[in-house]
Amino acid sequence: MLAEGTGAALAQDAKPSGDGWAHSFLVRGRVAGVLPEDDASYNVPVSTHVSDQVIPEIDLSYFFTNNIAAETICCITKHDVSLSGGPELGEAWLIPLSVMAQYHFHLGGGVKPYLGAGPALVLVTANSKKGPATSFNLETYNPGFVLQAGVDVQLRDNWYLNADIKKFFVDIDAEVTTAGGTVSGDASIDPIVASIGIGYRF
Repeated sequence: MLAEGTGAALAQDAKPSGDGWAHSFLVRGRVAGVLPEDDASYNVPVSTHVSDQVIPEIDLSYFFTNNIAAETICCITKHDVSLSGGPELGEAWLIPLSVMAQYHFHLGGGVKPYLGAGPALVLVTANSKKGPATSFNLETYNPGFVLQAGVDVQLRDNWYLNADIKKFFVDIDAEVTTAGGTVSGDASIDPIVASIGIGYRF
């Protein structure tokens, strides 16, 4: 009996923390603020501004173990591009694609922070010109990566409050034609995506 009790205690101590998160899904609905950078290199000495946006976002995480998970997101965002301090040149609809490997820390009391990183790509689904532009085009330049930090706080049962922040590092090809000529170059939009929402684990 003593040996069985000792073995059971050791097995319990060796059991990983996380309240049985292994092989479970966590789906979240969030409101996200997309805050692009205004960093670009063009063939002429001009600077541009990319507008901020607030969008709905859905994400899905799968837990391979109590601590290790993978997350992907689904959202679409529209941004206006203008000359800094000048007229709008066009708008584009963007779909950020990413898969993040995550490590979740189970601190107790229902508080579960996490860190993540992974590859990212921004798809440009539509372009339209505005103002003085006679043509306007953004295209995906190359794949990049994303860094992430967040926390889930248990509300009750399998419901969680979530706060999350991501930093994308993705380059975009930009080309705009006006009466004065063609402006082309690489735009490092590199948005910060800050979000808050509710999640359910099943």
